[in-house]
This record gives sequence, C-alpha cells and structure tokens, in this order.
Amino acid sequence: MRIIVIGTGKLGYQIAETLSKEKYDVVVIDNDSDVIDRISESLDVLTMHANGLLAEPLEELRVNKEDVVIAVTGSDEGNILACMSAKSLGAGWTIARIRSPEYTRDLAVSQEQLRIDYVLNPDLSTAKEISHLLSFAPARQVQTFVHGKVHMVEISVTADNPLVGIPIKQYNFTGVLIAAIVREGHIIIPKGDDCLHEGDNIFIIGQATNVADFCRYAGKPIYKIENAMILGGSRIANYLAQDLHASGVRVKIIESDPVRAKSLSEELPFALVVNGDGTDMEFLLSEDIATTDAFVALTGMDEENIVVSLLAKKLGVKKVVAKVNRMGYAFIADEIGVDSVVTPGLITLGEVLRLVRGGEVVSLILLLGGQAEVMEFSISPLSPLVDRMIKDIEFPKEAIITTIVHKGQIIIPHGNDVIQANDRVIVLTQFAEMPKIKELFSGDERKTRHGLWDSIKSSWVFADN
Repeated sequence: MRIIVIGTGKLGYQIAETLSKEKYDVVVIDNDSDVIDRISESLDVLTMHANGLLAEPLEELRVNKEDVVIAVTGSDEGNILACMSAKSLGAGWTIARIRSPEYTRDLAVSQEQLRIDYVLNPDLSTAKEISHLLSFAPARQVQTFVHGKVHMVEISVTADNPLVGIPIKQYNFTGVLIAAIVREGHIIIPKGDDCLHEGDNIFIIGQATNVADFCRYAGKPIYKIENAMILGGSRIANYLAQDLHASGVRVKIIESDPVRAKSLSEELPFALVVNGDGTDMEFLLSEDIATTDAFVALTGMDEENIVVSLLAKKLGVKKVVAKVNRMGYAFIADEIGVDSVVTPGLITLGEVLRLVRGGEVVSLILLLGGQAEVMEFSISPLSPLVDRMIKDIEFPKEAIITTIVHKGQIIIPHGNDVIQANDRVIVLTQFAEMPKIKELFSGDERKTRHGLWDSIKSSWVFADN
C-alpha cells in the first residue's frame, strides 16, 4: 500500500513525515520545486515535482486500488478535483481536506457521489476539541471514546492536591485510572509505587461522572461555562460559535477586519460580533472580559494567541484556550500558564493515522506532540487477544490498557480481566512501543485488503458531524 500525499504545506509535511517514520511507502507531489527539494533532503519518501491536481502524475505512478490518496493543498476545490481524478484512475481510497463551512454542509449528502471516502476538516475538528474543553473545565485536555461513554482528561497537579506524595496503589478511587503522568515534558506510564509531584500533569480516564468526582477531590472541580469570548473571526471561530450556541453558551467574537466582522454577524445572528483590536487591554476591559468565563484566541499568529491568552488570564478569565500551530510554541504556552492549547495539525494527523492504520483502530489521539498515542480498538472475533486474560498478554512496558468497554459496561481492567470479541479497548502507549501494539491488536482481519476500507466506511456517519 502506498500513501500519496498531494500538497506539502504544514499538514502535508506532517503527514508525510509521520507515515514515513512508520515505514509506509509515501509519495509526495507538489508543484513547488523548493518544497520538493527540502522534502527530498529531510524525509525518506519518493517526491514528484508536478501539479497534483492533474491526472498526469497519478497516471505516471500507476495508481491502483491498494493506494491511498490524501489531498491537502490549500484549495478545497483542488482537493476535491484531485480525489475525483484519483478515483477515476483506480485509487482505492481518497481523503480530502475541505475546510469551507459551505462545502462541509453540502458534502454531508454528496461526499460519496464526489468519490471522496473521508473529509478532513481541521477547522471543524479543532472547534469540536475546544467545545469538549469548555464542557469539562478546568481540564487542560479532554478526549472522549466509545461514542462519549469514556472520558480522558488532563489536569495539573497543584500543591493542594491531597494525592501528592502518596503511591498510586494506595488510592481508594474506583472507576478511574491515572493512565499517564507528564513530568518535565516527558510522559510516564505509571506503576503502583509511583507518586504524583506538584507540577505534574496527569491523564485520568473513566466514565465522565467518575472522572468529575476525581477532579473535584484533586482540587479541580468542574464548572459550567456560561459565556465565551472568541478572538479572531476564522473558520474555527465560525464552527465553534455554532457549537457553543447549541450548548447554551453566550458567544462574543472580536474581529479586527470590519468586512469579516460584518460577514460573521450575518452568518451568526445569535452571536455578538464586535469589530475591534482584541490585543488591546483597554478594549478588552471595555468589552467586560473580566466577567467572561472563557476566552479562546484563534488569530492566525501563534505569538499573539499566547500573549493575549495570558493577558485574559491576568484580567480574571476562568478558562483560556489558545490555538497554536507550531509544536514548539505549544510546549512553551503550556509551561507559562495558558490553560489549554489546541494544535489543528496534530488533531488532523491523528485522524489520518487512524484511517491509514485501518482495521480495528476506531479512534486515535496524539499526546505531547506525538510522544504518545491513545487508541481505541474494536476487538474482532478473529483477534488473537480474544478470551485472554490481561496478565497473560506480553504487553509492552511503556503502554497500558486503560479501559475495556464490554456490552456497554466500562471496566478499569486488572490482570484477571478477559478481553472478549466485540469489546472496545483503549490503550495509551509511548510512540516507541507502537510497533508492538500494532502487532498485538492486528488480527487476521487487518491482513486483508478491507481493513482501511472498513475503517473509512465506519467513519462516514461521523466525518461531518
């Protein structure tokens, strides 16, 4: 199977880099010779200097039904055209980045007719992630699995946390698991004798009510967001405003471009759209930022988003979220006090990895810039893990089965628990252990041609929601 990536902006480069590290055969097509030269020097991939929107380079590659074509150019229309061309030439699967809200709505009914198997929409996915964050404040990160039955949240460990210094095996909490500890920028899969330190961040997983109880005990009670201020009238802001409004949150958008502000006010009649400079402290004070529950910085500049988020925090906002595209900046923002950071490229990369791995991988989340992954597996009846107790599985040291969902029941597993056919299993693993995890969870089903196809088909229902 080859992965053919058309367009090598930030997202295209990330996809090519990650998949090449996982030993996939990757082909990159771009019409910018400088970009192609840079990729040839830095990545172990085949490169083609050509217009990927035309059929010629795909014909030259002799695209066939085993190939995956991922179109991530800067043009929605171009990506649609590239996927249609790829399908007509015999490509097995096509994935297109389509960001326009108008196209997203239209493609909900015509995606299959356009012969696009999966739509990547980083703006929509990022908006969904921010909505999850605001629904479970003060978590630094929130992910859901098994159709929302299982929650995983990241919280910071402060001095008032009563669990500091106590071995994890002595905790009396049921229904939750501390799946990982982040300490000094590194992720640790904890053992029973490990203790939490002030300054750590921890990932907790379990049923939402149990996770909320744990957070409350740890000094991080969940509170409701009543109103939110969004800086920057981007596509993400558009999607986010709609999501928040549907949840009963009052929305105010600050946009510096008067033309864009007018357009947004017409598109989003329920939101208050204000034309002004959201980086100006006096302006923010005049817009009552001190009484705002949540502030979300979504401008096109990472530095601006970080600085204004810190300013909002200083002015009394309970929860601040910053969009940051550069991974290095994301780590810095975490360190200096931004409550939560979202990175659209990383979110979308997780979607791509899930689709390419296919088969039993239902969902996939990247943590700490890809240092670790959380994967939800659907256990096929053909899986070699069926009817085996966890203690009998030779599981990698730096990985952990965090949750088993059996017939709707959420189980925090122990050694004697048995994995059964059709269970959902959630695994957290460091990146270095990925090959072993893939080997363990790849049953006979994954060895057929249909693993990726079944994965994509199962995603159609959810791709545009």
